[in-house]
Parts: sequence; C-alpha cells; structure tokens
Amino acid sequence: MDVEIDLNTTKNEIAYKVYNSFVRRYPFPHCEINNFLPDELVELILKNWPNSTEFKTNLESGSVVGDVKDTDHPYNFRYQICLTNVDEMGQIENNKRVIWEKLTSLICSSEVVQAFVTLYANTLMRRFKFNTPSDLFSKINYSPKIDLLHDKTNYSLGPHTDNPGKVIVFLVYFESDLENDASNSYGTSVYVPRQKGFTCSKGSHYPHGDFIKVCSANFHKNNAFSFCRTDTSFHGVEKVESKAVERKLLQVSIYGEPK
Repeated sequence: MDVEIDLNTTKNEIAYKVYNSFVRRYPFPHCEINNFLPDELVELILKNWPNSTEFKTNLESGSVVGDVKDTDHPYNFRYQICLTNVDEMGQIENNKRVIWEKLTSLICSSEVVQAFVTLYANTLMRRFKFNTPSDLFSKINYSPKIDLLHDKTNYSLGPHTDNPGKVIVFLVYFESDLENDASNSYGTSVYVPRQKGFTCSKGSHYPHGDFIKVCSANFHKNNAFSFCRTDTSFHGVEKVESKAVERKLLQVSIYGEPK
C-alpha cells in the first residue's frame, strides 16, 4: 500500500471492526479493538512521523487549562499536532503531509464516525433523551477533532471525565518503548472514584489518590481504546516510573451538538 490508499475500502474495513466490537459497561462504556488500522497504513504512519519541532507541548497548544504554568508539570510532557487544524497540519513537511491528510479524511469519514456512534448508541440516547437510534443521526451534528500525540516518560494525566462537549473519544496506539513488555498496560487507565456516587460534568482533573484504577488499555501497536463520554467516564494516564518511555498515538475526540 502506498500513499494512494483505497479510502473507501479502508474506512469500511474499520467500520466493520467497530460495529462488531464488544463494549464493557462498567464503570462507563469503553472498548478495545485490536488491529484497528491496516498494517500497511500503520507502517506508513510511523515512516512519516512528523519531526519533533513540528509538535507543540500541551502548554503551548492551550490544552492545559487552569493555572498550570510549570513546564515541568506532568501534563506538559505530551506533544501534539492537531490534524484537523489547517495551520497545524501545514507545519508538517510537505513530503510527509500527504499521509496525514489521507488519515484525517479516513477518520473523519461518515462511515467511521457513524460506526462509533452506533457502538455507543444506548448511552448516547440516554444523554440526549432520544427514543430511537435514528435520532442520533437526524438530530445531532458530529465533528471530529484529531490530535497526533507524542508522550515522554514524565507524562501523566489525572482522572477526569473529559470536555462535556465530547460524545466519544478513541485513541490508536502506534509505537512505544514498551511494545515488547509482556505486562504492557500503559495505555489509558479507567478509574472508579473512592467517594461513592461522585460524578463530574465539567471534565476537571483530580488526584490519582482519590480514585481506584480498575484497568489500563494495552499500549500495543495498532490497538484502539474508545469510550463514551459521561459524567462518570473517569480516565487518565499513569506515570511510568520504572524506565524511560516514549509513546506515539492518535486521539480522536468526536463532539456532538444538536442540530
């Protein structure tokens, strides 16, 4: 497969995997999908990974909210490029940019977005107070935001439910120094609050000590982790203490607004 990938075939292959996936319901709806993208596409992605100077830190991008100004803060060891932002996509050098434009078109396709909406339809119907699944497509506009991410060893992210405007988030893991670690569970972690009944509608970040980690996604190449955003969708990233680690991944945030 070269850069002239068959988008129509690939997006339908991805949709097939999403539609036929198993959703875990506790403590909030989430799912893992192995071999999410075609192997040839993953290799192209890694071969055309942007230069480090083309990424922004969380602090530089404005992703860190509040009074976090310290460049050594754990949140600031994540570097990103927003692929759905024309200016940031334009920062990628010309000979590499084509594959990222193709990938963005693929992920933003109606086939892929609708597959994820269908996967989490029951939860979304409750959120929007709809009676039938068809309302999710006739009454809501969806807009994906895609961030290419590169984490460093000290990066960590406290438990949070995410921006309330999001409806679904999924991450695709590409490469890590931990790839051959048999106990690899360094992907997104799922948490339960120690305080019974605790919820959060705003997406604020909380200390890890206030939560119990119940599982972590496997950070294996081409593994995808997704979840439906709710007021109990507490998730985050654990700090890797034992070794120097770099992780490459893609984060897709699907926003939903009533028409």
